[in-house]
Amino acid sequence: MKNLFLFYYNFFENYIHLRRIKAFLSRKVILNDPIIFDVGSHKGKLAKLMHDIYENAIIYCFEPNKSMNDDLKKIGNNIKVYNYALGEKNEEKQILINKIDLTNTLSTINENSFYLKIKNFILANSKKDNMYEQTKVISLENFCKEKKIRNIDFLKLDVEGYEHNVLLGAKNIIQNVKFVMLEIQKNNMYHDYSKKNIEEFLKENNFMLIKTFKFPFMFFEDRIYKRIQN
Repeated sequence: MKNLFLFYYNFFENYIHLRRIKAFLSRKVILNDPIIFDVGSHKGKLAKLMHDIYENAIIYCFEPNKSMNDDLKKIGNNIKVYNYALGEKNEEKQILINKIDLTNTLSTINENSFYLKIKNFILANSKKDNMYEQTKVISLENFCKEKKIRNIDFLKLDVEGYEHNVLLGAKNIIQNVKFVMLEIQKNNMYHDYSKKNIEEFLKENNFMLIKTFKFPFMFFEDRIYKRIQN
């Protein structure tokens, strides 16, 4: 069952989901020499997509799992890889390393989640298979100050329920972000996760939802928001 699920997931993601995103960005999100942040890069599928669309883009990839380094660096010379996570503040935290590395997270797992139980059953995953590792966390605000980055054209977040924490660490720089793309969870797998909090944060900072990409039979979706100038 696990192999069948992963085949379906990867097939749909690679040949339908990412292609829809690429087509939309190519038509509707026109960026010249952009600065792109890919937070939760994993193996770099989104970074590769951005690299293909936007000529001369500089792409900052944040992925705590060092085993992904080679995949990310192969994308191109314009890829900058950082082996730490983004969050609300600078700190050291324990990151959950799942057997399926696509779902590594800093979020606190809700062990009573029915969705989690179904997911673990399908993927043949149990609590004893999980490990925790210490990882560095830095706020987006502090990172941009250190690197003297004043504007971000496109901010992508896929951090398994930790999206709101990353946004809270954006503080002032969020006012200089043009587009935000993030994964919205439609399940109760993470404690303290709130879709409402994410939506309110983006609304308060003048972002408007412009596109939703639903993933069939899965309890999450990708959304793209555009910042509307006052």
